[in-house]
Amino acid sequence: MPGLADMRRDLPRLLAGAPDAIISHRGPIAQGLLDDSRSAIVLHLSAATAMSGHADVKTLLTGVEDALHLGADAVSVHVSFGVAEETSMLAAAGLVAAGCTEWGVPLLVMAYVVGSSPSLESGKVAHAARVSAELGADIVKVPYTGSPESFAAVVSSCFVPVVMAGGSKTPWADVLTEVRDAISAGAHGVCIGRNVFQRADPVAALGELRAAVHGQPAKVLSHA
Repeated sequence: MPGLADMRRDLPRLLAGAPDAIISHRGPIAQGLLDDSRSAIVLHLSAATAMSGHADVKTLLTGVEDALHLGADAVSVHVSFGVAEETSMLAAAGLVAAGCTEWGVPLLVMAYVVGSSPSLESGKVAHAARVSAELGADIVKVPYTGSPESFAAVVSSCFVPVVMAGGSKTPWADVLTEVRDAISAGAHGVCIGRNVFQRADPVAALGELRAAVHGQPAKVLSHA
């Protein structure tokens, strides 16, 4: 994927932007590609590929104990709502949540509603967020629902912190507008991938996001 095509080359410039946390599968962590990071490390436990034709159907790959062995600070799982396999993903997320409670590891649940527009069906996004919290998530990631008013309803329905997903590649001005609107609606932060790492200057992008979320620029790290 552009922006991460060569991870040994591309990751250092992302780490230089000092994001609060980085979500990664186990390979980059195990290979030491994040060893220079001062960011929290979140091990993502589930996956699927577009080659299967069922990219929304996520499979649990590993567990909480593996995350601890790798030195991760938290874990995350993806649940796709609105597909036939939803119940299997809910069951997997529930087992992960139990493991997180046993070991004292924070859990981020990425909650996505399949086959609907978040801006048109914010009630479904709110439902997915609430289900994720009731499963045991400590933080829930959901897409922005199109307006501060509708996103505030999502946040208020969820009794744990909500962070806004970045979604597909979007003009940067629009990303910043959505981030500021989400924060004003009560979001605790953002969880953004390609809208940062596919920018010409991801460090600058991270600085603007930090200012929008925390009210202060990032302290850029040296990787000389």
